[in-house]
Amino acid sequence: MKSQSLKSPMEHRRLLRLAREYDRAGYDVLVYPTDEVLPESLQGCAVGLIATGNENTIVADVRSRDSLTLNGPADLRRLTEKVNALPGWEFNLVVTNPRHSQAS
Repeated sequence: MKSQSLKSPMEHRRLLRLAREYDRAGYDVLVYPTDEVLPESLQGCAVGLIATGNENTIVADVRSRDSLTLNGPADLRRLTEKVNALPGWEFNLVVTNPRHSQAS
């Protein structure tokens, strides 16, 4: 399952802000990349964005505290290992939370 279908509106907004930050830093950014543009080892993985620079490529995702436990830490560990196995690639995780507590 791809990450876009799992994103809350808050996570999606933060991902778009993160994409703008990488773009301003000079990276070419692709939000919600499809399997066709991902390396074979990352196909089928939930990837929020890819930011490609002159010397490195960053795979990043945004999760809220609630969604961090949705698939468990093993999900993130597998993705991190796959990304780090690619020369010149790194994984960045951004955790976001509501600014105000939501009433139950």
